Amino acid sequence: MPSLSRAHRRTTALIVASTLSCGLAAGLAAVPAAAAVTAPTDLRTADQPCATAAPGQYLSPRKLNTAQAVVLRGTFSRASDDTGLRADFQVWDITTPEQPQQWLRNVGEQSDQVYVQLEDESKQLDGVTYAWRVRVLDGTDASPWSSTCHFTVDRTGGPAAAVASSVYPPGSWDDASGAIGVPGTFTLTSVSDDTVGYRYRFASTEPDEDSDYAQVDADELGGPATLQWSPRTAGHHTLIVQAVDRAGNWSEATRYEFYVRETRPAIFSSAYPDYGPNLDYNVGVPGAFDLIATVPGAASFVWRIDGDGPSGTAPVGADRKATVMIAPTRAGRQTLHVHSVTTDGTAHVPRTYTFTVDNGPTLTGNTSRSVTIGSSLTFHLAPRAPQVEAYLYWPQYSGLAEPPVEKTTVPARADGTADLTWTATGTSVIGLHFQSRSADGTLSEPRWTSVSVDGAEPTVTHTGGTDVETPTTFTARTRMADVVEYVATFNGDEATKQVLAPSASGSVTFAFTPTRGGYHYVTVFARNAAGVRTVEGGTSWSVVDGPRVTSTDFPATGSGPLATGTFTLTPRLSGTTAYEYSFNHAPYSKILAQPDGTATLTWTPTGAGKHRLTVRGVTAAGTRSMSTQYTFTVEAGADRVTSTVPAPLPTGGPRTTAGRS
Repeated sequence: MPSLSRAHRRTTALIVASTLSCGLAAGLAAVPAAAAVTAPTDLRTADQPCATAAPGQYLSPRKLNTAQAVVLRGTFSRASDDTGLRADFQVWDITTPEQPQQWLRNVGEQSDQVYVQLEDESKQLDGVTYAWRVRVLDGTDASPWSSTCHFTVDRTGGPAAAVASSVYPPGSWDDASGAIGVPGTFTLTSVSDDTVGYRYRFASTEPDEDSDYAQVDADELGGPATLQWSPRTAGHHTLIVQAVDRAGNWSEATRYEFYVRETRPAIFSSAYPDYGPNLDYNVGVPGAFDLIATVPGAASFVWRIDGDGPSGTAPVGADRKATVMIAPTRAGRQTLHVHSVTTDGTAHVPRTYTFTVDNGPTLTGNTSRSVTIGSSLTFHLAPRAPQVEAYLYWPQYSGLAEPPVEKTTVPARADGTADLTWTATGTSVIGLHFQSRSADGTLSEPRWTSVSVDGAEPTVTHTGGTDVETPTTFTARTRMADVVEYVATFNGDEATKQVLAPSASGSVTFAFTPTRGGYHYVTVFARNAAGVRTVEGGTSWSVVDGPRVTSTDFPATGSGPLATGTFTLTPRLSGTTAYEYSFNHAPYSKILAQPDGTATLTWTPTGAGKHRLTVRGVTAAGTRSMSTQYTFTVEAGADRVTSTVPAPLPTGGPRTTAGRS
């Protein structure tokens, strides 16, 4: 945070004047006699007018723009046929004018602006005053130099400010002073002669009372400022202050903590608590409110409910307390206002106490509140309001975008009670609202109960169908009652949809036949007679269409001889006319299939050890199956297998993979 003394400024001005009078002989070239355009004018430093004398504007680059750069610009007059112009900016520390920085920037073809953005912190040092000027270059010609402007780089905030107040001095709760609405003056001071103002905000233990940051100007450069402030709540408060310098930098924050004296009475009621309704109380039912004075000399309490409700007074007892019985005259959310009156007649700030009077209906019935989709919950409703003739109910849905509210009306019996049945038709309902309606049309407070809906997603199992062109059999079952049909779809294709009637047990069995290899899935939902459907269930599986590979010469278990042998290839892919094969990751070769789709592959091993045969079937249309990998061992001196007994395939046998080469 630079601050130039008057003597230093006078010395600086002499240096600059002397240097410029010599044409900056050491660092700045002389201007050619024939200038292509006029000298740039309307010079601006960081969008501020040119300061012709040091120290110029104080600039904090990080406060200027996202690039944290000092922008220099100007305008000039150009001929319509001028092209290839460049702006020649020179920037120098005013203490070393013989060492200018040169910044060359192209000028747009249609532009009359010269512009440079200084981003290099190593060339815009904190606390240094710079001068700059600019000219326009047109090939070997140059315009005259512009006027010289100045600015000072200031990246550093100063020391923290001090705060003082006689009405609200710092301290603990024991030092609490003033009161809600009592104004106080806060004096802000800085030890820096560069301070132009103060940034501040008030915060309290009640977040709603926190203020946003504001700024107040200093009385003079480096001088103090005063704030007038009145608290709106009692207790702990903090004034946060930062001094602001000419470049806009903020100092370290000062936290001035103080306490505001509480003069509002305390209020408590178990009959009408402020955290939720007590259903033992209702409109017209008196409830006790305990009042406690907090201000010395309190003689009485004055209370009222909102602007048009009941009101009254009560004397303060020797224990500073009073209990008043209040019967609310209406339902809903309402506010009790209470203030103390002292012996000298002073009425202090009121305390507000908000509570709810609930006259919503009593709700009994299905206490679990859990239901399977398509089934119902039954509720018994009893009135807590006079002359109830009907009840309204409506669902509450999950998610941010709820559908429009649609209320259903159920008439009440002569005694004001009613029974209603609600059927779950979807899984997005998370609760139900119930409300009574009196004969004069008055609606009660709504009653809410949570609801959990089981979507009854069908469970689906399958057997078979691991080979292409062989059927896969599925069994589906749901928790929904009275199912009349299941709807099954293969791979999401509507053309494959099957609508199936359930068996006597409520389950259903059906089949799909995969015609290609790879991943497949089936989705299933159930529907009852009312048209209510379950959540969709399903299952998935993989189908193999790669060829089968067998060999008695080179079995998958044991080992084969170091001699010529054969492999038998049997198709899974319908229409296989040939096979492509590769031994040990070598390039693929091709062999034609017999009319029945099989083929015999003859192979001579080149050495003992582990070997891998990869085979895929090919149709006449060029469709390729998955690849089957057959791993086996060749051993010198091994016996040739002449017969085999069918047995379960152990680990290491033929394997089919979903990958394609």
